[in-house]
Amino acid sequence: MSKRIADLLFPNIDKTPEFYENKYPAREGAGRVTRFAPSPTGFLHIGGLYTSLINRLIAKQSGGAFYLRIEDTDQKRLVENGVVDIITALKQFEVEFDEGPYDEVNEHGAYAPYRQSLRKEIYQAYAKQLVTDGKAYPCFCTEEDLQNIRAEQEKDGSGTLGYCGKWARCRDLTDEQIEAELSAGKPFVVRLRSEGEAGKMREFADGIHGAVSMPENILDIVITKQDGLPTYHFAHAIDDHLMHSTDIIRADEWLSSLPIHVQLFEMLGFNVPNYYHLSPIMKLDGTSRRKLSKRKDPEARVSFYRETGYPVKAVIDYLLTICSAKFEPWRAENPSADSLDFTLDLADTGVSGAMFDFDKLDNIAKNVIGAMTDDEIFAAVLAWATEFAPDFAAFINSDKDYFMRSIPIWHEKRLDIKKWSEVAQLYPYMYNKQYDTSACEMPERMADRKADAKEILEMYLASYDPAADSDAWFANVKSIAEQKGYCIKMGQYKKNPDAFPGSVADVSMFLRVAITGQANTPDLYKIIKLIGDEEAEKRIKNYIEKIK
Repeated sequence: MSKRIADLLFPNIDKTPEFYENKYPAREGAGRVTRFAPSPTGFLHIGGLYTSLINRLIAKQSGGAFYLRIEDTDQKRLVENGVVDIITALKQFEVEFDEGPYDEVNEHGAYAPYRQSLRKEIYQAYAKQLVTDGKAYPCFCTEEDLQNIRAEQEKDGSGTLGYCGKWARCRDLTDEQIEAELSAGKPFVVRLRSEGEAGKMREFADGIHGAVSMPENILDIVITKQDGLPTYHFAHAIDDHLMHSTDIIRADEWLSSLPIHVQLFEMLGFNVPNYYHLSPIMKLDGTSRRKLSKRKDPEARVSFYRETGYPVKAVIDYLLTICSAKFEPWRAENPSADSLDFTLDLADTGVSGAMFDFDKLDNIAKNVIGAMTDDEIFAAVLAWATEFAPDFAAFINSDKDYFMRSIPIWHEKRLDIKKWSEVAQLYPYMYNKQYDTSACEMPERMADRKADAKEILEMYLASYDPAADSDAWFANVKSIAEQKGYCIKMGQYKKNPDAFPGSVADVSMFLRVAITGQANTPDLYKIIKLIGDEEAEKRIKNYIEKIK
């Protein structure tokens, strides 16, 4: 291949690779440089958040840089506002990047542009040099030609598939033949002239999987498409070289591409970065394990966790728990520390996919919420409700003091709530002004004692003292129980339950159900004082009517 052919293929490219090597010099400092490079083709997957979080952590703990790169060369699959959606999702989960786009147009960083669609001339400069050096060539094969090649390969039975070796029809075209095709106006792609040997194995280093033995790449892969834009493989190598990525930390679905990527780095004369391939987050589907699916699993969407109200810190801590077995002990010793203060060693990351465990996430979330102050909870719930539950937000805003006073009732010394959507769901008796306990199902233990329950509720209304404190209030409940022959000492009742119609716990339960509609709640006295004596009395009277 000659420079003349390279000039014919890329007539508008007047800059050389040396120009870009000088434009994007090596970074100062010895820190590790990582990146997150998503395609704006849909919502951010939880696996993407997982990957970006790890990249951010590795860069931060080494004093390096973490940048966002948008891989948007597949123009047909792009979605509207895809870049902003990715940036917004990352910021919502506190994954900050040092360089990259901050909206659909603007970006910051010395290695811009960070959108591959804006780097077309850079890729073409390197492709042009490869053609000049005889390491790449134009291919004029049509889709029909490629299908025929595949059919011939399948018929041949050699097991070889793809554009390579004797099947690479345009690999050995002469300059004259290429010029004739170009003169005829035939569209073309540019392919790498692979230097791999068929049947030859090579050992590749992976920071998680260790030494991986794989066949060398023998395919003459496309490096620039008919529209002049690069393929993912080609752009990846050039961008990671020019942006000086030291560590490529990505999903293990790309592990099979490692021979191609290493070959590209070597043929381009670049140093090969360190590769780490993260195992996927899995889900149990029946008795089988599978990757979380964008199509099947709502929890695959990062937005799911915000919509349901999981605290951001809980999601981040859970993902780091998946990543390293050392994170949980670290968190136990550093309960209030920033998650990004954890020192991560990627060698500790498992090679088999971790199962997504909602029970684990829920327990982490409960502890995160349990450690929050009432003021922090107020702000978090209001922010969540404003975005996702406007009716609840309106309720809070209508009487902020009421909502603030309600928080300690379910928060103090309790771990009931794991996501903000549960606040109104678990405590409707505090947050629904139209709440009707008489419409709630009566517990079986109460239904078996309807006559007693009715009389106990009437006795309570007759003896209730609004001025009584918590101790005096409960003393009155015990007095009612004793008058009805219910045992007021739980130890005695447990030893001989058949000697009594019930215990003081049953009496409390009758009151609790009448006031809240539930058999188990936080402190009932505090609930009464929150909703008000008048509201509590109204609910009890309505419930008495139900018992008739």
